[in-house]
Amino acid sequence: MLQQDGVEELCAAVEALRVDYSTGLPARHQPITLLWGLGRAAAGHPRLASWVDARTELRRLLSKYGRPGSDPSPEYPFVALSRSRLWELDGVTGEVPQARGSKLRQWLTAQNPRGGLRNEVYAITAADPAARQRLVDALLLRFFDGEDPTLLLRDCRLTDPAFDGFGAVPGIDVGQPFPDRRALAAARVHRPNQAGICGTAEQGAESIVVSGGYEDDEDYGDVIVYTGQGGRDPNTGRQVRDQELTRGNAALVTSLTTGAPVRVVRGAGGEPEYSPTTGLRYDGLFRVEDYWSERGRSGYRVWRYRLTQLPQAEAAPQPSVPGPRQPEGEQAPARTRVTTQRIVRSTAVADFVKRAHDYTCQVCDIRLATPTGAYAEAAHIQPLGRPHAGPDIAANVLCLCPNHHVLFDLGMLTIEDDLTVTSRAGGSHRAGLREVASHQVGREYLVYHRTHHSGTYIA
Repeated sequence: MLQQDGVEELCAAVEALRVDYSTGLPARHQPITLLWGLGRAAAGHPRLASWVDARTELRRLLSKYGRPGSDPSPEYPFVALSRSRLWELDGVTGEVPQARGSKLRQWLTAQNPRGGLRNEVYAITAADPAARQRLVDALLLRFFDGEDPTLLLRDCRLTDPAFDGFGAVPGIDVGQPFPDRRALAAARVHRPNQAGICGTAEQGAESIVVSGGYEDDEDYGDVIVYTGQGGRDPNTGRQVRDQELTRGNAALVTSLTTGAPVRVVRGAGGEPEYSPTTGLRYDGLFRVEDYWSERGRSGYRVWRYRLTQLPQAEAAPQPSVPGPRQPEGEQAPARTRVTTQRIVRSTAVADFVKRAHDYTCQVCDIRLATPTGAYAEAAHIQPLGRPHAGPDIAANVLCLCPNHHVLFDLGMLTIEDDLTVTSRAGGSHRAGLREVASHQVGREYLVYHRTHHSGTYIA
């Protein structure tokens, strides 16, 4: 891996490039030519290419991605870059012309020099994808700020087929600082320059920024209770209207259902204990574990999401009980880390509830048989952990099939105090939740679940 100082020297060389500003914006001839050279390094192609071999491809790239109305001639950048610390010309006899136009074109035709990244630059960027990405990011930030560079990078062979926008960004470390939103976007950590959520309802959320912009946010370090977007006065930070379950808010719900992790960025305006003092910082991957709507501090409906930091190690297996004797449980259960997409806890309490119902769903009466025995899932009615603080006791647990577990957790299935089952997802189910003598459901937890998923605020 390249030393950090070496990477910074390359980025400084990008900042030092002398380009034309006659239109008020920096010309793109040199950065596009450099991206072409970096693409050759990424693909393992020879470091240097003759002018005759390079000119057609460079002209195509300049015509497609240069400034509107600019001359797509590749002669000048192919030669001018040799005056930088990033590029060289090989096979040159005599002095290299300084002028543009026909004289330079004639010289290139006569000499047909080879051009490309300097040897040390090529060696670094070919061997170290993180260093290469830093140099690409520096070029994009200076010359393509606010634009989507996807097609350009694809044409330059610089797209990473393993990175589709979700999960960890290649070359970006947890804890890496960024001076501003522009740098975040250039590094592909969080693409929008303003919105706090990046993503769509169809595909899910890629990333969020936690920077104290919403008054209802809560940050506990490895757990974040995040407030959705919309309805906020940008001047005061207070909610002035209800939020809707659309755009980024809907994207986070999709991430909950798919289990895909979300990148979290913290900004200097967030909770002081967990936020950087200046700028922004990438704090790793989190999982969306729950969502609901409620009345926020200003009295307007907001959508809220519980995100938990992605676990680093598997949780140790929990002991099971030998028979259906109801255990005491815990009013404030300890948290353990797991790496499943949706937490399916296996505790003594959960085992008791499943055995009490003979692994049969209390909603649909389905009993799933597997080669290793019957299978069912234990669903906590009032969720465990912040901000819900539900107890891990039998009265707060249901025995459900996987389908109804998902629907219950997402609020698509609710249960009244008289045990009437209401489903907004369709499908067959019992009219009333089945109980057994050894396992009775706590009505107070059913009330919490209904309130939690209805958006009704209870003072």
